[in-house]
Amino acid sequence: MVACYPGNGTGYVRHIDNPNRDGRVITCIYYLNKDWNAREKGGILRIFPEGLNRVAEVEPLFDRLLFFWSDRRNPHEVQPAFDTRYAITVWYFDEAERREAIERYESKGAEKAS
Repeated sequence: MVACYPGNGTGYVRHIDNPNRDGRVITCIYYLNKDWNAREKGGILRIFPEGLNRVAEVEPLFDRLLFFWSDRRNPHEVQPAFDTRYAITVWYFDEAERREAIERYESKGAEKAS
């Protein structure tokens, strides 16, 4: 997924990438923002590790690659960005969990059709 925040104070609310066992295990984010100054431009990724009383703040600096667990262990959000902010996100999937998620989805569709 390629994300482009247009720079008008746009952010992304606190969330979990895989709240319902959809197969995503690891989130990988690669930042494409040359000469990014987070004090001026914002756009910081904030991660709230489960069970810890602290927050990890990650500036979206050019050529930075970030990995974290996709499940409830790492709720996260993007603070408002005041310049165009780019990131590429890729997820590593667990094959068995993904297959189970697809089966759950398909069985719900079959129930609705009957």
